[in-house]
Amino acid sequence: MPTTPSHPTGVPRERALDLLFSERGRAVVLVADGDTSMRPHLVGGDAVLAAPSSGRPDPGELLLYRQQDYWVVHRCLGRVTAKDGREGVRTRGDGRNVLDPLLQEADIRARIVAVRRRGEWRSLEGASARAYARLMAWHDLAWAAAGLAGGALGLATLIASIDQLVLRLAVPLAFPLFHRRLAPPTPAGADRPV
Repeated sequence: MPTTPSHPTGVPRERALDLLFSERGRAVVLVADGDTSMRPHLVGGDAVLAAPSSGRPDPGELLLYRQQDYWVVHRCLGRVTAKDGREGVRTRGDGRNVLDPLLQEADIRARIVAVRRRGEWRSLEGASARAYARLMAWHDLAWAAAGLAGGALGLATLIASIDQLVLRLAVPLAFPLFHRRLAPPTPAGADRPV
């Protein structure tokens, strides 16, 4: 049975996330319908289990951050220094062949510790899940670089299509091998009266 989002009604999103973290230590966040930025790992209707961010993010981790007026879950590719000297984190949605704008560490709200794909919860923690995440970060960096290089030759669309084909073929086979199944998360303190 799908878990409903952990967003209390009538509370601004930013404050709701803070409340959930302080009360429960984590939050279930739904992926918006129609969102394909993390395809094939996540699509609209899937969900993520977010935990407060602590320390520097590792390459491959999925991060939750606010962009304009919505939440984004994208993969951390590593720390970078921009041409203007600003330091930050480089991210990319697996379903996109372009890098995201530089993300400041202060804007990261959470790291993703589990995902619900096709109704099944899988952990993103543990040695095998971390190895998979690093492989995905390398994949994302390599294909983004290929897209940049190919863009000068008018091949960006073809390269993005090949990138997505590789993911659509590999992820359904590899993801379950590297990520253990979990019971659906239950809100801590759900049995306490309000």
